[in-house]
Amino acid sequence: MVKRLLGLLFVMLPVISSYAQIKGQDYKVDENGDVVISKIVEGLSLQKHEIYIAAHKYLENAYKDTKYKIVVNSPENGVVAGEGEYLQFYEDNFFPYSYFLNAPFVLRVDAKDGRARISIILSYYTGKRSNINETVDIHDRISEFQPINESQAEKRKLYNKGFPVLYQKVLKTLKEVEEALKSTVSSVPDTDW
Repeated sequence: MVKRLLGLLFVMLPVISSYAQIKGQDYKVDENGDVVISKIVEGLSLQKHEIYIAAHKYLENAYKDTKYKIVVNSPENGVVAGEGEYLQFYEDNFFPYSYFLNAPFVLRVDAKDGRARISIILSYYTGKRSNINETVDIHDRISEFQPINESQAEKRKLYNKGFPVLYQKVLKTLKEVEEALKSTVSSVPDTDW
């Protein structure tokens, strides 16, 4: 019995941990009702335009989780953003329905000399709800449902389970962009020699 309980705790620990991070407000809801998860990367040995170029290159070449369509391209402001989508990041069954969730998002990088802000903006869950007889499209604003909106009990089971999975995908993407920026070598010679 104790082994079974410890095994269950071991399996649930990543979910509990990610839910604790989510409850700890590692995201914000902006004035448009979009969920924004950001990371500031400091100490880059790159100038603003080099960070912009590295971020642009990442958006053009990234295919791990999504392919990006560039929607903001402002070299003079050091801002680049691309639209992507996490396809079928979560699947679940609540008899008699099966759910397949997607999440379109915008990945944005704001560059300054030596640092960058990487943001992922999430607006809606999309996807399908289906049973043997019908398939219905899902289009629900993420910020209107649990765990973000605690007062909303509708679809609680689905989104309370789906959001932590989506959150982990976002953290993985933020880390990939950070690593791409940190691995970029400056073209400006070091003048301290």
